[in-house]
Amino acid sequence: MTEVFDAVYRGESPFGKRPPWDIGAPQPAYVALEEAGLIGGAVLDAGCGTGEDALHLAGKGYAVTGLDLSPTAISLARDKAGARGLDAVFEVADALDLKGWEGCFDTVIDSGLAHTFEGDTLRSYAAALHRACRPGAVAHILSISDRGSAEMQARLAEAIEEIPAPLPDNDEPPCLKRSADHLRHGFAEGWTVESIDETHIRGIIPTTSELLDVHAWLGRFRRS
Repeated sequence: MTEVFDAVYRGESPFGKRPPWDIGAPQPAYVALEEAGLIGGAVLDAGCGTGEDALHLAGKGYAVTGLDLSPTAISLARDKAGARGLDAVFEVADALDLKGWEGCFDTVIDSGLAHTFEGDTLRSYAAALHRACRPGAVAHILSISDRGSAEMQARLAEAIEEIPAPLPDNDEPPCLKRSADHLRHGFAEGWTVESIDETHIRGIIPTTSELLDVHAWLGRFRRS
């Protein structure tokens, strides 16, 4: 997966120079969480991409670490931090492991990483976050829903010839789909579910730079 995502960030995919999740600004959901006072302490941006959410929080004075599997994404995030004069740490790391980051964080933000994991892999991710967090830490997980994924897929297929039209439903069990239960089951061990609310995740149509808000889940989980 490292090479797949690195190629996307290098502009070597049907998306062109900009993947649809790299909107050039923080996710509105995380702007709202910070304004509501729900971000605190040392912050981990898991799967930070090119760093917009992490840099937004760094600009608000938080100690933020952004981790991503893609070296190209991390390089771009570091360049942004330098250009903006912001003090944020960006490192290449596997979110399913997080070795070396044990007990470091009080808050986690995740914009679109958890929804790439299914079943046991999502549980492994939640376990890695548990190790990286201090007791009482909070993880805010912004995850596209099935509905939102279909909305985005349809718009991308309209705009980019190489993007396939939506595939027929494959009758996977509900726990393997992008549902609230998908998140709830994934964070069942070592975490307390405080809320899973409906919200939107913002994407971009690369060919037109049109911003698009699609249906998503925002889960809040408390580490035991």
